[in-house]
Amino acid sequence: MRITFLLAFAGLLLAIALTIAWVLAVTLFFPHGQLAGLIVDRNSLIRSHIDYLMMAQFIFLFALLFRQYSIIPPWWVMGASCYGAFFNPLGFLKWALIAKPPADAPPIEPHFSLQGAATFTCTTVGFLAAVVLIIGAAWRSSKARSEAFASQARADASAI
Repeated sequence: MRITFLLAFAGLLLAIALTIAWVLAVTLFFPHGQLAGLIVDRNSLIRSHIDYLMMAQFIFLFALLFRQYSIIPPWWVMGASCYGAFFNPLGFLKWALIAKPPADAPPIEPHFSLQGAATFTCTTVGFLAAVVLIIGAAWRSSKARSEAFASQARADASAI
């Protein structure tokens, strides 16, 4: 069930990335169209597209490795990973679609938003926890195979 959820969530992220790719393609060929008029910062839209693609790949990879090593990931790992994977790229998408202040407006002091801090933290914690779970399972699996091989080699040697 949890692996299926991760695969479905990765599919959602991929669908979002592909939708953004279509928007980028259409607005490239129709730069004066109505859709192009909605895009304030094309570079941020490209960043959002790439970020959603990367997040989809990470979630797909984690799901497949969890399945490979029969890991049932804790809910908090899944929640942190999925929250961060969805909301990190959403920040770029927001920048791409929201109008910037006029050039003559007083400068806004740059700061790191609370949402940015939350999504970066969740992504980091969730992804690192997933990697630790996978490395631990791979290590145990490798060790078990080595012990089985050594045991078989001893049995073969004693049979001679």
